[in-house]
Amino acid sequence: MAFNPYDEVPASPPFSPQSALSPNRVVREKYAYRADTSELKALPTLSAHTTTPAHDIGYYPASLCVLFVWLVFVVLLLWLLESAVKHGPESLSQPWAYTTLPSLLITVFAQGHAAVTAMHLSRVSVSALHSVRTSPSTWAEVFWISDRAWQGPVGILSTFFAASRLRVRTSAHFVLCAVTCLTALVTPIILSRAYPIRTITVNEDTMIAPLALSVTRMGAVDAYAEIGTGTGSWTTALSVADTYNSSVYLPPGASRNDDPLDFFFAGNVQGTTTRIPGLRLSGQCAPVQTTVSGLSDFPAYCTAQIPDVNTRYLSGTVTITPPSTNLTLITCCNATWNAVFSANGTTATNFGYIYVQSTNASAVSTTVPGSSVSGVIRCDTRFSTGNATLSGATGTYSNFTEVALYQSTQGGEPLLDPLYALFYYLGYGSSTNLFTNDDSSKAAVVRALGYTGISLDGSTPSYTQPSLDEIATGFWRGVSYNVAGLGLLSRSNDTLYPAVQSGQTSVYVREKRFAIAAYVLLATWLLLLLFITGRSFRPTFGGSFDSYITAKLVMDKPGLVDHSRGDLASNENLRAPFFRIGRDESGRVVVAEE
Repeated sequence: MAFNPYDEVPASPPFSPQSALSPNRVVREKYAYRADTSELKALPTLSAHTTTPAHDIGYYPASLCVLFVWLVFVVLLLWLLESAVKHGPESLSQPWAYTTLPSLLITVFAQGHAAVTAMHLSRVSVSALHSVRTSPSTWAEVFWISDRAWQGPVGILSTFFAASRLRVRTSAHFVLCAVTCLTALVTPIILSRAYPIRTITVNEDTMIAPLALSVTRMGAVDAYAEIGTGTGSWTTALSVADTYNSSVYLPPGASRNDDPLDFFFAGNVQGTTTRIPGLRLSGQCAPVQTTVSGLSDFPAYCTAQIPDVNTRYLSGTVTITPPSTNLTLITCCNATWNAVFSANGTTATNFGYIYVQSTNASAVSTTVPGSSVSGVIRCDTRFSTGNATLSGATGTYSNFTEVALYQSTQGGEPLLDPLYALFYYLGYGSSTNLFTNDDSSKAAVVRALGYTGISLDGSTPSYTQPSLDEIATGFWRGVSYNVAGLGLLSRSNDTLYPAVQSGQTSVYVREKRFAIAAYVLLATWLLLLLFITGRSFRPTFGGSFDSYITAKLVMDKPGLVDHSRGDLASNENLRAPFFRIGRDESGRVVVAEE
């Protein structure tokens, strides 16, 4: 017949009541598919008075062995950390054993310190059951110790809360275990703070071969090589510190933004700190107030300032006439065409004057008006050879000592004072009409003295007019480049010099406050373990106080959980005192009544 989904479903027939299943019937029904059930035997019925077999008593030393190994591990960890701290400032390159390995061991220590402590305390807690002095004070505490409630802050707080509800006190053994575990939990945190990783500056001894001043090469430099190299760089119109950034060293605190008035020229020391020979120049060129009012007054003024004709150099009128500058000057100084240093000399101190007259009238426009500048500039120089301590990291020099380094070996023209070499170049250019006929020389010199090219209407090059201070800076720059040029011609890298390499590296350091706290915690932890072990460790019947041990104990007191409701703290039967355990005549461990 057809199925109608809307028909009423007939009620299920009532099930016949079944009698309770006996153990043997359960087995028969479970294995009813078997053809032969003769092999099925009746299950034995447990008696409440079955005799428990005797317990084996032993030392169970596994936790002691693990604790000993852990102590060795802790000692090795502390030794490794102290070695890493000591080795850190000694080398830029730190080995794996002083960087990665301590980090791994600290992680192992953090994971294992409390666990190893709890393992040993659990073993000692079994031994503590044998003495009234060390055993739990109540049956409730038996369960708390079995749960290792003393192992962490949450368990300790919940235990004290439950104890207050039951109005019982915990034993001294429980308190000692709790304090020991708390100490073990805190120690890894403090130890990691005691030995953090920091970035520090490390100084490492090394040997370098920089392009330093060579006595042999300096002795072979003549006047023309000095002038040609120095003036060629001068025409860049850049500061000597900008052009030779890695070879020019300034006093500490000096700015590299301006032309240095004091510098030491040596080689690139590759970022190290070392002591090498080089050239030092100090002084300045600056405008001075005089009675000179024109070109004709300057020779008399110069003679009055430098009366000795044998030591006086006076150039002729130097005219530099690129369009729109109209620059005229005269120079004089107290140095002449002689060797800059006397025999075994170390320092040459000289001075000189320049009279400048510039009429930049052809640069007249609505945006760049013409102007005129004139006046006297005085230059003072102190040129020395010697040794200095250089810092490649900061570009500074210190502890300069004068040393005679110039020993002429060439048969040509003598090495000149850098101030005189500049004045000679200007006078030579004028006498040979170099600055009148050669456009490239004219343009180079005016640029070196601070003139800047501008674009005006028309095809004639034009320049802005620098101030007298700016022109003075240009002359000082020329003196500086003569010293730098001499340094370039005298350099050689055929000598090794001891140096200190400074660099940043990440190393372990010791934070004293936390280190002291960590060692105090470790010492406290060890003393507590020694005290608890000496107080309670003895032969017993188990290697760890776990739920199985608790079950053995409760078998002697089955009434502990009778009529109990709720959790452990609600069972007042557990307020009953726990004395100790002992052995009866059969060797079975039992709970003693007193």
